[in-house]
Amino acid sequence: MNELYELTNPVFNTAKMTLTLLSAVGNEDSVAFEKALGFEQMPHVDVKSGEYELLKRIGAITIELRYALANRLIEQAGNKNVLDLACGYTPKAKYLMDRGYNYVGGDLPAVVEDMARVSKELLDGKAIFQAVDVTNGTSVAAAAAHLPEGPVTIDCEGLVAYLDKNEMTAMVRNFAALLAARGGCWVTTDFESDHYFLAIIQAVTGGQGEKFLKLVDSQVNKKTADADHAPVFANDEEKVTFLESMGLSVERRPITGVANMGLRTLQACTPEQREAIAAALGKINVWIMTPSGAKAAQPAGAGGLAIDQDLNGDALIIRLAGRMDSISAPALLNAFWDIPTAVKDITLDLKNLEYTSSAGLRVMLIMYKQMGEGHFRLTNVNATVAAILKDTGFSQFFVSADGALSDDDVEAVAGGSGDTGGQIIFGTLSDWRP
Repeated sequence: MNELYELTNPVFNTAKMTLTLLSAVGNEDSVAFEKALGFEQMPHVDVKSGEYELLKRIGAITIELRYALANRLIEQAGNKNVLDLACGYTPKAKYLMDRGYNYVGGDLPAVVEDMARVSKELLDGKAIFQAVDVTNGTSVAAAAAHLPEGPVTIDCEGLVAYLDKNEMTAMVRNFAALLAARGGCWVTTDFESDHYFLAIIQAVTGGQGEKFLKLVDSQVNKKTADADHAPVFANDEEKVTFLESMGLSVERRPITGVANMGLRTLQACTPEQREAIAAALGKINVWIMTPSGAKAAQPAGAGGLAIDQDLNGDALIIRLAGRMDSISAPALLNAFWDIPTAVKDITLDLKNLEYTSSAGLRVMLIMYKQMGEGHFRLTNVNATVAAILKDTGFSQFFVSADGALSDDDVEAVAGGSGDTGGQIIFGTLSDWRP
């Protein structure tokens, strides 16, 4: 089952790196969690060089700072109920529960299975971990229901950068709806994480930030990236406007007091580096969102995925209905693996597919690559799915009988014409990074 989860959601491997970096700098809770999980240091960076050692050091500073900031934000919020999304393999559960907080962690099924074992071994089974896709309002509400009555602090650490426009909109709708119903706040370091990451790189490398950003992209991000998509927001002001339109008030609080946070990684820096990091971080913010009193957005995403198959000789039609996200997408991949070897052609009928996240798109790509060009098709691509293909950049991978599926074709479908009027097959994927 873990293989299914990893293929549909390889991004969860970055959560492993977060834990191993915290463990490497001596965070005692992380050491215990890493031992219980059986993880190795930096599991997906295997090149040994001076540059990589420096990259690990930069990563460790960034991760330790982010972890400390998240805990400080939660404590300052004053709510004893914490919903940690996406929680990853963080030792935050132990840190908070030792201080009297009620904790529920939500993440991909692969992470939840591991963390349930850790909870039993290290937390007396009292920490609750549940499969959550932030675009699925039903799963968000179900996780929050495990917390006692009263305001909730939603913690979001290291998630935003992986979301496309559709996923971001659905997530914020779900968070806003939950906060409107329960009260509380949403705290995150994510909306300016690129700023403080670059600030730390510049301080530690003496201004070689661009070089090391390329190193991160070429050797780390490519392990978890999907098709490239345009940034969701052009600047921080657009982020604020968007969040306010969803019924949230936004407070941007400067990062201060870094010297007094006891960060082990900063102690290993030179005095000049520590001064440069502190000065740069003072111009960067963490974000706190609370219900504004305006009409909150309705939650997005409910229900699961229905899969219906119709076999005709060596051709198979698979009809999808409902929503395909990080929780339900593995079911399609599992169904694909169970298909008889005699099947030579597969068509996915998407007429009744209400939504697909990047996890669902990834499964489609896996199916194409195994079936081979010309033997895997999509049909009845509805307006919603066509718009997602365009927004995520996956439309570049499709061709029709008349050639490439152009932006105009996608716009026509997304504009309400219903479907493509024919079948779409995957084109060449030589540039796709699995």
